[in-house]
Amino acid sequence: MSFCLINNNDFKNLNNIFNKCNLKIKKVLLKSFVEGVYLSNKNLNLNTFFQVSINHKQSKLFYFENDALKFEQNFNFGSDLVISDISKVIGLSKENVKKIIATCNFSSQISDNELVEEEFFKSSNFRKIKKKLILDVAAARIEELSELMISKNSNVINYTMKNKVVFLNIYDQLNLNCFKDGYELYFSKNNFHKVEFIANISNNDLMINTNNLTNYGWKKEVIPVIQSKKSLIARVFNAIFS
Repeated sequence: MSFCLINNNDFKNLNNIFNKCNLKIKKVLLKSFVEGVYLSNKNLNLNTFFQVSINHKQSKLFYFENDALKFEQNFNFGSDLVISDISKVIGLSKENVKKIIATCNFSSQISDNELVEEEFFKSSNFRKIKKKLILDVAAARIEELSELMISKNSNVINYTMKNKVVFLNIYDQLNLNCFKDGYELYFSKNNFHKVEFIANISNNDLMINTNNLTNYGWKKEVIPVIQSKKSLIARVFNAIFS
């Protein structure tokens, strides 16, 4: 059994806000839990998986096991690190790097001799930069991201042996389109895991899912039972006649 706790002060503040609107908190649902339930419902034969979301500057990982949220972790890094590394190595601005990866083909089959086109050096002198170098720099950083988040993350190392599926959401579509092969290779841990690329879950779908969870519950949810306090006399009679 796993427990997800909310800070007591945070809960009091939420309660105060809702009370001012004459509303009462019925349940507090973690967004990761709602997303996990959504993915589980969309993949009916799947109840254990990782979900990895990589934004520009932040990332998040959560682990679902047997249709229950088991673990989640946030990271203060994202896909911008890939762009920054390329910028430092080839000596071009991040804006130029984004233009290059937006227009050039960086598949794993790229030639060792293929160079970045001269049109990207309008504000600086032309230099021979191999596209393969850009691909290699990106691959090295993506491999490191996968290690920090999953394959060498001590918090989830025991879970990796139980799970074979990773749902991967890369917010930066440009980054994904250009280096998709690298993300799939390293987050699959050389094909040990199956990587499924997913898009952002819409707010509308999350709200529908939240509403269903609030009203109908979840198959793995522990149902709280409220037990009323008994007086001393009632407890004595209960002990005698039960």
